[in-house]
Amino acid sequence: MTTTQGTAVSEPGGEMEKLVAQYLRAHPDFLSRHPDVLAALQIAHPTGRAVSLVERQVSVLRDQNRSLKTRFDDLLGIARENENLSRRLHALTLNLMQASSIADVVATLESGLQADFRADSVVVRVFRQGGPVAPALATFVGADAPERAAFADALRSRRPLCGRLKRVQHQALFGGDDGESGSAVVLPLGGRGWDGLLAIASRDARRYRPDLGVDLLSHLGDVASLVIGPWVMAA
Repeated sequence: MTTTQGTAVSEPGGEMEKLVAQYLRAHPDFLSRHPDVLAALQIAHPTGRAVSLVERQVSVLRDQNRSLKTRFDDLLGIARENENLSRRLHALTLNLMQASSIADVVATLESGLQADFRADSVVVRVFRQGGPVAPALATFVGADAPERAAFADALRSRRPLCGRLKRVQHQALFGGDDGESGSAVVLPLGGRGWDGLLAIASRDARRYRPDLGVDLLSHLGDVASLVIGPWVMAA
């Protein structure tokens, strides 16, 4: 369309509008060189009133700053929790190194994780070809145990699981049907001629999330494997 003076006017979204947008992107200093144009520009605000371009930019920057601050606070909280987690893992590692029997190792893992890591349930399972290593302890079962079948993929990949377990997995380790409403960390264990699981569960669905130090908890799996290994081989 044209004005009565014959000047071309762009329809919203038309070719002329696209050319103007391209030009401004190619010359970002245009408005600083033409402050009169900048002063004349107005942008519709969500409230309905017209605001200047500068006011709109300030509003956008404020929104971005609020978003960045929220993200920074979240990251800071995660960092603090991971630092606390690291200290607790260090103390638990020292206690495991002082264990005088395999039963003491299991008891230390269970009591330490429940007391210092707010775990509601802790299960240790060791699988070895040839049957249970120590029949007196429910911890040690044969390689054909249902617990091993439920976590075959995790044992094969040696990667921790974190979050909600599948129902069959939760039932295999903890029994009941609470797995869908809670969360857990399952750490694969392993050594020469054996493998196993260290499972830590909570009734809180958000207690064990991937961003809360799963890498640190995986180190606990390595420590537990090293401490349990000699007792398995000696049996």
